[in-house]
Amino acid sequence: MDVRTRVLANGLTIASVRLPGFRTAAVGAFVRVGSRDEPAQLNGISHFLEHMAFKGTETRDARRISLEIERVGASMNAYTAKDHTAYHTVLLAEHMAVALDVLADVIRRSTFPVDEIERERQVILQELGDAADDPESIAQDEFDLKAWPKQSFGRPILGSARFVKRVTRDDFLGYLGTHYRAANMVVAAAGDVDHARFADEVERRFGDLPAGTPVEREIARYAGGYRHVDDDYEQTSVALGWPVPARTDPSYPVYELLGELLGGGMSSPLFQSVREQRGLAYQIDAWTEGHDDCGTLQVTAGVAPRNLRVFFDVVCDELSALTRRIAPEDLERTRNQQATHLARSLERPMELAETIARDLLVHGRVLSPDERIATTMSIGEDALVAAARDLLSRTPTLVLVGRAGRGDHHEAVRRRLGTAA
Repeated sequence: MDVRTRVLANGLTIASVRLPGFRTAAVGAFVRVGSRDEPAQLNGISHFLEHMAFKGTETRDARRISLEIERVGASMNAYTAKDHTAYHTVLLAEHMAVALDVLADVIRRSTFPVDEIERERQVILQELGDAADDPESIAQDEFDLKAWPKQSFGRPILGSARFVKRVTRDDFLGYLGTHYRAANMVVAAAGDVDHARFADEVERRFGDLPAGTPVEREIARYAGGYRHVDDDYEQTSVALGWPVPARTDPSYPVYELLGELLGGGMSSPLFQSVREQRGLAYQIDAWTEGHDDCGTLQVTAGVAPRNLRVFFDVVCDELSALTRRIAPEDLERTRNQQATHLARSLERPMELAETIARDLLVHGRVLSPDERIATTMSIGEDALVAAARDLLSRTPTLVLVGRAGRGDHHEAVRRRLGTAA
């Protein structure tokens, strides 16, 4: 994979990779600011600002922004994460200049019209209402609040209804001026891209963006614990997890593979034991998420309240088994699943552009799929067993949303795994 980069004088990083045979290109601007960078009184502003970026600029109103992108057969979207905000589109490569024009406009020259702020308040309040009706969403937000209490990393991306109702235009302008600066930005593209031409086009639109300073972040401090949100859902949503090393740690790929081994796919130990053999859940997953200073491995499922105790017994048994040995077929399956996923990223321009940008924001360099695959295929049973033992020596975080019956399920899990005080 031939990734080309250019760093402008103001510190903005440009990256691209040409994919032979493609006529389209994915392009995005990735800003190193998310919910974890917000002060408590502004929790939710990264997400609200991302919505408002499309509501009018110095030269385009909201309809004009949409029309100019859709006129060339594309659509533009955005999302906010804990550690970054992304604005992205996929279109015919011949229309790249249109995409960059609109991207630069919404990122650099949004005016945050007061009437649009008032309308978008209602939209985001509806989004908050949808999340409040979704037990899985509640479980994830509560998991983060319990795992990283009283710190920005644990607070929800959407913020609160109270914040959404009172945020002002001045808040948006101040936040944009502080964080949307060249030192915190990567513009990346993948597909039918000529790097020199692409970099020149980006520099023409972003070269005079003030440099600013890189975001300084509070280090996330994991605590863990138990939270039960008692509500009358048909099923109880379960989020169970442990801290793992940061994405920048050399051992992170081992924990990433461990999560895939445990609950990735229908032949995984958790899926077989929980669903296929006992019918305790319709869906159960295990997965790992990493950031530049922390990470988690989580097990998530929806379980009938009457089955919770048996469910946790089975999950603990499967977790404990990984501290003794890894079945050869599970190791082979997991390595190949990871390698296939990494190889497929080369066939998905938007996913590839996102991966390149996030690597540059987190690592300062791009890790190629070949490098990642080689690392994955080199991980053996001993490393996975050691990671499982390390994982289960730590205090878990457990969140239940729904009915939970009697007893302290968190303490029961700790006793089964030998981490009770």
